[in-house]
Amino acid sequence: MSVTSLLSLLAACLSLYLIPGLFRRTRKLPPGPRPLPIVGNLFNAPKSFEWLAYQEWSQKYSSDVVHYEILHTHYIVLNTAKAVTDLLEKRSRIYSDKDEKPIIHLSGWARNWGFMGYGDYWRAHRRLFHQHFHSSVVQVYHPSSTKAARQLLRALHESPEQFWYHVRVMTGSNILRIMYAIDVQAENDPNLALAEEALGVLHKFGSPGAYLVDSFPWLQNIPTWFPGADFKQQAAELKPVVDEMYLRPYRDVKYAFDAGNPKPCVLSDMLLDISKHQNGLDYEVLENVVINTAGTAYAAAADTTTCALLTIVFAMLMHPEVQTTARNELNDVVGLGRLPEMCDQESLPFITAIVKESLRWRPPLPLAVAHKSTEDDEYEGYYIPRGTIVIGNAWAIFYDEERYPDPHTFNPSRFLDSEGKLRQDVPDPIQGFGYGRRICPGRHFVMDVLCLTVASILTVFSIEKPIDESGNVIEPTGDYMSGLVSFPAPFKAAFIPRAGNIDLTALDVGLYLFLFLTVVGAEWKSQPFTKHKR
Repeated sequence: MSVTSLLSLLAACLSLYLIPGLFRRTRKLPPGPRPLPIVGNLFNAPKSFEWLAYQEWSQKYSSDVVHYEILHTHYIVLNTAKAVTDLLEKRSRIYSDKDEKPIIHLSGWARNWGFMGYGDYWRAHRRLFHQHFHSSVVQVYHPSSTKAARQLLRALHESPEQFWYHVRVMTGSNILRIMYAIDVQAENDPNLALAEEALGVLHKFGSPGAYLVDSFPWLQNIPTWFPGADFKQQAAELKPVVDEMYLRPYRDVKYAFDAGNPKPCVLSDMLLDISKHQNGLDYEVLENVVINTAGTAYAAAADTTTCALLTIVFAMLMHPEVQTTARNELNDVVGLGRLPEMCDQESLPFITAIVKESLRWRPPLPLAVAHKSTEDDEYEGYYIPRGTIVIGNAWAIFYDEERYPDPHTFNPSRFLDSEGKLRQDVPDPIQGFGYGRRICPGRHFVMDVLCLTVASILTVFSIEKPIDESGNVIEPTGDYMSGLVSFPAPFKAAFIPRAGNIDLTALDVGLYLFLFLTVVGAEWKSQPFTKHKR
């Protein structure tokens, strides 16, 4: 086919795709910025920090629900807890689908079941993951999380200036150990490096609207040499990295499992499950469900947990009075000479409040992952067409002044009553974990990790603003970055060992011995992974 013929074919396809948008609907859509003919809001839709723009639109148009349109695709943004509950919760039957982006498939991230369309295949992944991470099971992973927190303390003592790296290693090593029984090396670990490289691919291709092929799916069929098709070559070059992240650790665990020497990890449990309960399903299909579910756990936990911990470090840096209150609670509950355990969490409501407030104040996923409607619907007199991309704006919910007074202030005490107990009348920032049937089933695990890690760090260290060589205080910018996960901009912090508490100067003979005993205990406790009750 000549270039002229191919261009003519593309023009015809484009016309057929866009012509329906020329006929304006008579049914009333939610308010939003005025679209242009054919392209809609292609040029005035936000490209970064979308959650802030959506919140401004909600205020400008005096509507909880706002609408915009790009190239014949409708987008609805829900900016209040009520709208999210009414649609994504109460009408979850028609709002649990996902818009399966072609660029995600081309780059290998279609294995991530968080991006999969709603149906039996997605439900198989969800069911398997929930089986191993629901609230009554996550205590099985407490020894591993405790080990990870202890290792983080030692790393912060040895090289506190690299705290960004140490936090990421801690979150990544914990989930790799739980899922695959992989013990990550302190430096230059190949499994961690592979997982991080694969996450980089997700960051590159996962931002909504970054690639035109997501608006024109037929573009994925054009040849790689065609002008503008460089996205296909980029995705093809990076897809093997994503595939290897999912498959390399799986092969190692599967080899040991087949040899009759299963490793103590979740993946071994999953393999045992499908070997006993195929329920007439094809084993190859079930095996892919296992591979996808295990591999997605790293992507789901590593970035969001790392981002939340870095936000807490930043918040402590800016609010020493919060650290003081936390230390008083830790002194009363934990005392001197030992480190917090998971069993202390219920007695540390202020630590829990710090975690909740950080998730509200700077949510790692301000927009979570968008849903898609499967039927025409109507809400508050507005028409929502089938196939509409529905976005829950967690940021707008968390900055609702009626829900959280003075929302711009970091204030953990908003979650506590006059007696210092957690309040039941203040909503948890659950929207940061998603909505409806697509809510993150690993949220209980993440909360446990965050609470233990924060309690451990504040028991051992005081987080302070560092001093430069000239004696000047280095102030953080307070900026955050736009993206699927909103990380704080790089900042520096000093981790000063607390006087009168655990003596970190005697690390090798003191804390090191404590860590050794804790790790030995954690390893012993973690052996019966395959024996816990379902």
